[in-house]
Amino acid sequence: MRIPRFYLPENLAIGHEITLSDNIFRHAIQVLRLTIGEPLILFNGQGGEYQARISEVTKRQAKAVLEQLNPINPESALYITLVQALIKPDKMDFALQKAVELGISAFQPLITRRSVVQVGKEKISRKLEHWQAIAVGACEQSGRTILPTILEPMSLEHYLAHSNSATRIILAPEANQTLADLKLTKPSKLDVLIGPEGGFSEEEVTLCLQAGLHGMSLGPRILRAETASIAALTLMQHTFGDL
Repeated sequence: MRIPRFYLPENLAIGHEITLSDNIFRHAIQVLRLTIGEPLILFNGQGGEYQARISEVTKRQAKAVLEQLNPINPESALYITLVQALIKPDKMDFALQKAVELGISAFQPLITRRSVVQVGKEKISRKLEHWQAIAVGACEQSGRTILPTILEPMSLEHYLAHSNSATRIILAPEANQTLADLKLTKPSKLDVLIGPEGGFSEEEVTLCLQAGLHGMSLGPRILRAETASIAALTLMQHTFGDL
């Protein structure tokens, strides 16, 4: 049986007894029914993970002793930011979850002209908390030890106005170049832009190309936004990263 693994954003050290968070208590004790003496793995997002053991259980809380540090580093050397246009919430969650599993370092939600979903200022904090929880769950499942950065939604124009050192690629079905055609030198930082359900508008694609982004196609078939993100990230990791 796989040892359950949980994110605990606290200072962790071998030999310390630590109180588990309410979320971990509900999952580990109330759902998985872990009892005193049973193992679990804890990580705090700063690298490595700790083998721990349940040391105390009451009706409302549980504690664990940290026994050993495993300094694993499953993170990709390729710093990928998924720049994902806002899509329907369930599709956005799916795209983010799989992107984290595939090793992204940052997630940049993008507001575009054809975005079906709009995020008001009052909802941004709740959205960020929700996306952060999705990322945490994906890290727990996939064995990652460092959480990706979840950024606030911004407009495409705002994104383009803030140049960075990353190689930036926009997926555009009308582009006549594949990744192989672009003949890019291996980047250390890479931004991948994925459009909304209706795709980027022609004007938006033109703006991106004028800003120096590379237009790329994933082939002759039109992919859903969440499918395109998985396909593109897998391709990038296979070509430049660790797949």
